[in-house]
Amino acid sequence: MREPTRGDGRIEVRPEIELSWKRSALCGVDPGGAFDAEPAADLDLSSRLLRAARPVLDEIGVQIEGTELCVLLADPDCRIVARVFDTPAVERRMERLGAIIGSRFGEDRAGTNALGTPLELRRGIIVNGDEHYLEQFRELSCYGHPIIHPVTRRVEGILDMTCIAPQVNSLFAPFLQRAAADIQKRLLDGSRASEQRLVDAFHRVSPQGRLAVAAIGEDVLLANRAAQEMLDVADHAVLRGLVGDLRPDQSRVVDLELASGEPVTVHVDRIAGADGGALFRVSPAERRSTPIPRGSSRIEPGARVRAEVRRLRDTRESVAILGEPGTGRTSAARDVAGDTGTRWLDATQVVVQGVGSWVTELGAHLRDGAVVVVEQVHLLPESVLSLLASALTGDGPRVVLTAAPGPDLPGPVASLVARCPGQVSLPPLRQRLTELPDLAQGVLDEIAPGTRLTAPALAALAAAPWPGNLAELRVVLGDAARRVAPGDGGRSASRIAVSDLPEHYRTSERLARLGGRERAERQAIVEALDACGGNKVHAAAQLGISRSTLYARMRALDITVESANRA
Repeated sequence: MREPTRGDGRIEVRPEIELSWKRSALCGVDPGGAFDAEPAADLDLSSRLLRAARPVLDEIGVQIEGTELCVLLADPDCRIVARVFDTPAVERRMERLGAIIGSRFGEDRAGTNALGTPLELRRGIIVNGDEHYLEQFRELSCYGHPIIHPVTRRVEGILDMTCIAPQVNSLFAPFLQRAAADIQKRLLDGSRASEQRLVDAFHRVSPQGRLAVAAIGEDVLLANRAAQEMLDVADHAVLRGLVGDLRPDQSRVVDLELASGEPVTVHVDRIAGADGGALFRVSPAERRSTPIPRGSSRIEPGARVRAEVRRLRDTRESVAILGEPGTGRTSAARDVAGDTGTRWLDATQVVVQGVGSWVTELGAHLRDGAVVVVEQVHLLPESVLSLLASALTGDGPRVVLTAAPGPDLPGPVASLVARCPGQVSLPPLRQRLTELPDLAQGVLDEIAPGTRLTAPALAALAAAPWPGNLAELRVVLGDAARRVAPGDGGRSASRIAVSDLPEHYRTSERLARLGGRERAERQAIVEALDACGGNKVHAAAQLGISRSTLYARMRALDITVESANRA
């Protein structure tokens, strides 16, 4: 780590600056190296931040006349999105140092500076000349202040005021703090305005007879009487999913089936300026074609599996049922084999019984002529696999195998499975999220009749990774159902809210509404953080992104080191 000097002695370093130097060093920033000012190509120059900041920046431009100052605005990824200069000479000098639109000033690229460091600290900070980590910035002194949304508490941007001098003027901080507060207020007003646009759109349409109308936004859910009677809480999550790929003012018409089983036609209008909010008009569908179940254009994975199991139930061929733990391999095997006269063996018992005893039992079952189910064959030793393979040929009894997913099987087990004419691959729960309302309610009907999930609770469950699949879902719902059981603290309503779920499943609604691509991105970041023990520098390197980008995506996707550790 560098140690800046002034004259012939070492200067005293403030703790926050010293920590910033350490972060910069960990990111591999070379104090004597050149700053890479290559601009980002994916800037949003019509963002909510810029709309809120533009009038404030225009006023700043008037106020700094004759001061030889410049003010920079960066987005949450620490990329410069707007600049205000006193004179063209100041502009040229700053551009030579890399302060151009799109250039990234995160600490991982620019070291200690008044854009990247306030982003890390989430508060304002002065960075005087010698406190910059990169030598080329030491002719500058700056004050940077984050712009934090008053409601979400997310960092929406960073304001920086820079002068060409050894130290900043003491008035920089209060001046920039007022400017940041003005932008924050305009952000809040803009949020209220976006909500109002959605409300106005709803009121223009909702009185139309018996038409069911709903408006759903970031923090708004409106429904007229017809919509309240028609839509179940589970339907709200499905409607949200129809908006993800629509642009502002774009519309679509979709046929789907509600949680009640009623086929409907949904007209979706995304409202411009409503921050992703949309208007939904729902009417009974004319059965001109098969409705698209749950907003999908394809047959649900669970429905495909059930159809294949029904087909195989009526055959005599051997069957391999593949899937992750908890996906229902045993239940599917029981459905295929039937309960009457079926013999069951589990490969995990080889360790307890010994290979010889287990093989003897297998042979006895095969000689009985009944259907033989062998579970978890991927755990069998190779010597037993060859014996089992011989049982799959000829006119012997029917054999049903259960095993891990195909790509996870070692060669000898994959060869055994390939001998089965019938194969069923059970999808993991994370690939069946459109079925989650029905799956969850089915479990609740079995373990706690009369209990239902609220829409936010269902959305929170949809955001979970579900490594334990259906078995994990049963445990989670069982725990939640016990919390809301009548008589628990005088509570009589059997409705499971987010607060009733186990702590690790209490996901925010914003996270629950992430699209497929964002979910995949979130999972990749969580796995990288877990593999790196929570070290963000190493995780960013593993992912091939900058640390500031990683921080920004973690904030956007509701990721904490704690959430990564428990995943």
